[in-house]
Amino acid sequence: MEFLSKIYSKYQNTNDLVKFVINGALLGVLWIGFYGVFRNFQFVNDFYEFGVREFTNFLLAGTELALNTLGYETTSFGKIVKIVGTPGVFLDRGCLARNLMGLFAGFVLAYPGKIKKKLWYIPFGLVVIIILNIFRLSGLAILTDCCFEQVEFNHHYVFKIVVFGAILLLWYFWVFTMNKKETKAKTS
Repeated sequence: MEFLSKIYSKYQNTNDLVKFVINGALLGVLWIGFYGVFRNFQFVNDFYEFGVREFTNFLLAGTELALNTLGYETTSFGKIVKIVGTPGVFLDRGCLARNLMGLFAGFVLAYPGKIKKKLWYIPFGLVVIIILNIFRLSGLAILTDCCFEQVEFNHHYVFKIVVFGAILLLWYFWVFTMNKKETKAKTS
């Protein structure tokens, strides 16, 4: 027990960057453990697959709503959402932004800061990522209607840059704004 106490004491006395690396490594092990071990349990895998299906349906419905709001007549079936008269957009697992959301949440969790702030900031960031993804999917659907030849370029480059840029801004805000206030409060 004393050994763990010494380790925890050393951890508490390290700088934020070292804590971030340690916390990130621990979260990475948990993430790998989930995919490598826990998903092998049928109940966990069934629950995960149910969540993926429901989240896919949520994104499809959100994309349809956004497109309908813009005046497009849409339909969806399976994992495809489309503007009527176009081939549509196929929503594969990679299009759900699960890994990006996990990476965002992991970054905020790993970076030192008050848990109360993390409990509202993580859901806020996830909602931003989900909304951006709905806009991305809507944009791709619109491109299939007006300029199909631009779909691949925008899918692989433009929209990824926008989404990654937004996530970097969210991280920047977390590190340099949310935690600065905390640091100032400690020194006052």
